[in-house]
Amino acid sequence: MDIHIEQQDKGADSLKSFEYHNQKVYKETGAAALSCLILQGDKVVYESYTGTHSRNSGAGKVQENSRFNIASIRKSYIGLALACMIAEGKIRGLDQDLSDFYPDVPLINGTTFRHVLTHTHGLAEKDGKWIRMFQPGEDWSYNNAGVNLLISILETVSGKTVAQILDEQVFRKAGFAESGWGYSGENAVSNLLENPSQRMNGSGKDSNLYCSTRDLAKWGKLFLTEGKEAGILTPDLFKQMTSVQNKGIAPLPQHGFFWWMKEKDFPQNEIGPKVPKGSFQLLGITGCICLVMPEYHAVAVRMMNQSGQNKAFDYLDDVRTFGDLAAGMVKNP
Repeated sequence: MDIHIEQQDKGADSLKSFEYHNQKVYKETGAAALSCLILQGDKVVYESYTGTHSRNSGAGKVQENSRFNIASIRKSYIGLALACMIAEGKIRGLDQDLSDFYPDVPLINGTTFRHVLTHTHGLAEKDGKWIRMFQPGEDWSYNNAGVNLLISILETVSGKTVAQILDEQVFRKAGFAESGWGYSGENAVSNLLENPSQRMNGSGKDSNLYCSTRDLAKWGKLFLTEGKEAGILTPDLFKQMTSVQNKGIAPLPQHGFFWWMKEKDFPQNEIGPKVPKGSFQLLGITGCICLVMPEYHAVAVRMMNQSGQNKAFDYLDDVRTFGDLAAGMVKNP
């Protein structure tokens, strides 16, 4: 699955607005590094690289092979690992009860993979223990308790780490040569939000998945094309991963396999109002975004390493504006 680097000319006003917004966010959030790429079909509509890998003197310039920590965008990779286990028959489906794997933990009863993927599981972690905030499917709460539980189950049923599952079944087959957990090479962009005391490894358990801008665009394209070009899994599984799996709880956010879905507009939707329905998006606290717009056959990516120091920064306005402006760059005439 290749991306052909053939930059297209777009309207000057759309281009200026898109660049202005991202440069403004780059400065307001204290980021050291920024990159953007918009892909339509197999052609690059826009690509740019700004800044350096860190604030240290002599840090390398951001370029095509620079790798960013994509933070919570990693959840969609874990969702694909789940799809691999469903395809192999090691997990029966989204409505399988997680108590099958934790029979001695009554708190989990009634919680399914569907609840985990859509942040409607109602679980949280406190002092190393699970607690229940609400009954499965009755509300929505974004935290890492569900994804941590999912990772543990994937390791149990596969006998492998999540990183190994993805490396063997996805990265090698589809040519994701600049993606991986725990990367610390010379092209790594510094994560300004990282706690230096937190020990992270390359198993796929931690929020330390690094990839290049082009690889994240390829990730979006993988879902846009339903895996057909890469020969991974079936189109039906990809359609399931990018279809709303928590219908009936609007106006709460809607999700596929961790993807944020735009089936309708509502106050908590993080996808901009000008982005066409049927689009889906991933976000990372570092400022990274991967937006897929099937109606325009387009993928828009932003990579960043924001510092988190600007508490007044309007996160929702940023991601919605990014999507609206990106949609304007690829909107069909």
